[in-house]
Amino acid sequence: MNKLTKLAITAAAAYGGLQFARTIARRNREFSWQGKRVVISGGSRGLGLVLARQLADQGARIAICARTEDDLNVAANELRRRGTEVLAKPCDIRDKSQVAAFIDKVVQQYGGIDVLINVAGIITVGPLDSMTMDNFENSMRTNCWGALHTILETLPHMRNQGWGRIVNVASLGGKRAVPHMLPYAASKFALVGLSNGLRAELKQENIFVTTACPALMRTGSPRNAIFKGQHRREYAWFSIGDSIPPMAMNAETAAKQILTACQHGRGEVFIRNPLNFTIALQQMFPELTNEILAIAATVLPEMGGIGRRAAKGHQSESSWSPSVLTTLTQQAAVQNNEV
Repeated sequence: MNKLTKLAITAAAAYGGLQFARTIARRNREFSWQGKRVVISGGSRGLGLVLARQLADQGARIAICARTEDDLNVAANELRRRGTEVLAKPCDIRDKSQVAAFIDKVVQQYGGIDVLINVAGIITVGPLDSMTMDNFENSMRTNCWGALHTILETLPHMRNQGWGRIVNVASLGGKRAVPHMLPYAASKFALVGLSNGLRAELKQENIFVTTACPALMRTGSPRNAIFKGQHRREYAWFSIGDSIPPMAMNAETAAKQILTACQHGRGEVFIRNPLNFTIALQQMFPELTNEILAIAATVLPEMGGIGRRAAKGHQSESSWSPSVLTTLTQQAAVQNNEV
């Protein structure tokens, strides 16, 4: 046996041992959802509601917050019909004082918090020239600072009990910027960095932070996203892409993968999706990826339409959307309280 062969065998054995140790560590971290006290920001609709349903079915005690009280009431009533305890309170996560009041209410009712899942977020779609500074600031305040607000209010309670789990739902858009979604991309990149840094600092305190980076999911959210410029055309491409398999996956599958990653204490989870190959492509061929994205930007709608004014998705319908091409995302919108 030559030296090269011995080196290869040693490396393979070391890698196998490392993977085995990681598997054992994850099993030791695993826990049951039964009776766990789980806070979900943005839990009134979309992915947040899907996560809440799955947690309710596994016996968790749930607290949800969102800005719209009517949406919260609909979601809370549905979850209670599943037989779980639910606390629902209006809260704008951009406001630190509202977040503090919400977390205090949760601790008063449940006696503590075991798991925090940050889902709340906004999406603004349109060319760069249609965006205002307010669009960037609002995306940062919601998608990044909002998560930080809930984390900082929750951490003291997790530290007092000696353990906890935090899940930050970022996006594939927090790993690779997509044209016409710059405020969203900037805020999700920030959230990924924040979340990864928190994991490094909090792991020694038995608080495991998981960063979830899903690609397109059929939650029905395009109806409530914000569109600018040629808003009808922007809504058309966005909602069609959000609907067609295999570009978009169903939200139930994504939610299951996120919850499993949290149970195992994983640091980062990429929801299985054909679009995930673009991350590897970007890492191996960054210049090529940038060129591909630049070409994609040339086929997206130019500036025009309503310009810098904004319209929700449901205000941006056309013959393309809703249509047979968006059937699945329309069904998801009804199912997930997005209508």
